[in-house]
Amino acid sequence: MKAVGLIVEYNPFHNGHRYHIAQAKKVTGADVVVAVMSGNFVQRGEPALLDKWTRAKLALEAGVDVVVELPVFYAVQPSHLFAEGAVRLLAALGIHDIVFGSENPDIDFISLAQQAPKVDSGQNFTNRNQTFASSYAQQLADTTGFELKEPNDILAFGYARAVLELQVDMRLWPIARQQAGYHDDDFGPDQVIASASSIRLALHKHKLEKIVPVVPENTLAAVQNNANTIDFEASFWQLLQYRLLTDTVGQLGQVYQMAEGLEHRLAATAAAKQGPQSYQSFIKSVKSKRYTFARIQRTLLYTLLNIKVDQMQAAMQDPYLRILGFTSQGQQYLNSIKREAALPIISRVDMSLAKANLRLDYKAGKVWQLLANQATEEQDVGHAPIQL
Repeated sequence: MKAVGLIVEYNPFHNGHRYHIAQAKKVTGADVVVAVMSGNFVQRGEPALLDKWTRAKLALEAGVDVVVELPVFYAVQPSHLFAEGAVRLLAALGIHDIVFGSENPDIDFISLAQQAPKVDSGQNFTNRNQTFASSYAQQLADTTGFELKEPNDILAFGYARAVLELQVDMRLWPIARQQAGYHDDDFGPDQVIASASSIRLALHKHKLEKIVPVVPENTLAAVQNNANTIDFEASFWQLLQYRLLTDTVGQLGQVYQMAEGLEHRLAATAAAKQGPQSYQSFIKSVKSKRYTFARIQRTLLYTLLNIKVDQMQAAMQDPYLRILGFTSQGQQYLNSIKREAALPIISRVDMSLAKANLRLDYKAGKVWQLLANQATEEQDVGHAPIQL
């Protein structure tokens, strides 16, 4: 059986994702579609709109055959670590083809990535008035002539670098995005494909009827009938305040990616008498030219989850394949490769596993439930994969 890999968030699943699945099978001739999907938190450090099980089910109903969770220690990371984690998991499952959306699908990203070491060695990135990403993109443009600035292209470059660094046998297939740009915050009545960002914004404005043309019916039903985090910010801010006001600066300094004294700034801003009164205003107060908005959001999530540097490093050295769901075709594929899989396959989690290998995902699941006001549904322990 030939399998193709997808790296996704499905936040939420929409018509563009359905197109992606169909194109992936078409361009590769694959029999099976394997999706590595972010769990309950996505790359930018926000909770997924719907929990990972609901999103996995929507994916299976739309043509994906196996859904594997991208653990939080890979999912909530800068693009190069997000990409490396996803490629590592797909390679461990015997996948040799990855299909992804790109703003510049004619670019040979492997060739581009082969020039990256020259860029790395030529710059120390000490400009405190510019983010690392901006400095890196400028160096790459100076070296190769290609300006790396679009979100999907940045991820594609990350996939290519991961393929080279991990030395895996994998072909990359870029396909052009359709109708909607990654950052589009609105869409017209005649569109059938819209960005996930614009769909979430419409939901935040309580315009459920607006998304009807751009999502499958089961996504619409899931949004209506399941707990979600569309209004997560108020709850997130309260929980984050507690952490910032009760931990010492020394404790905050041990949080993953808490660099260059950022913990002092976070603690002082949170404790200020006339300080920010919301999650968004807090981010704006602590942001600087040195850090992107997404970098600050990720650091705040690490703070809320209390993920220390040593915990993150240990987790990244011990990855696994957490199966969220499969179709009958997907089950056949898993059975065919399970003896050769390069990482342990986990299909059911008990409490001992939740507090050991999966401790960060278990913690993330509990916090997601608080943000979604989901009182009863267990996100990890005892939850068997969905079988479709």
